[in-house]
Amino acid sequence: MSSFDDLPKRDRNHALESETEAAFQALIAESRDFVFQGGDRKDYGTDCLIEVVADGHPTNARLHVQLKGTDRALNDDDSLSISVDRTNLNYLIAQPYSFYVAYHAPTKSLRVSFVEAVLRRYEHSGKNWA
Repeated sequence: MSSFDDLPKRDRNHALESETEAAFQALIAESRDFVFQGGDRKDYGTDCLIEVVADGHPTNARLHVQLKGTDRALNDDDSLSISVDRTNLNYLIAQPYSFYVAYHAPTKSLRVSFVEAVLRRYEHSGKNWA
């Protein structure tokens, strides 16, 4: 092996990130209710913006979306658990109707949870998460 064959390896997280983005963009492309407006260039907690379309008319109402992907097994009730950092939650809560999209790679399924619902779950968890 020559020194030129010593290249970086693409880890599973990078591949999972690409799969997650592709699955979400495909879903939005099929929708008549939303338009994908692109990724966030400086990602501090928003991966992309989508615009609401009402009766075929773009509204300029934009939603912030944070994408998450996992290979983990589903919970016993078929739900999916993904950890969310407090700083990310704080960042997204500033924009109304922001939501998380979780991609479960083994089933190739997407799950959605609004930021407000995640915040309520944390507040009612009994843990000092703040």
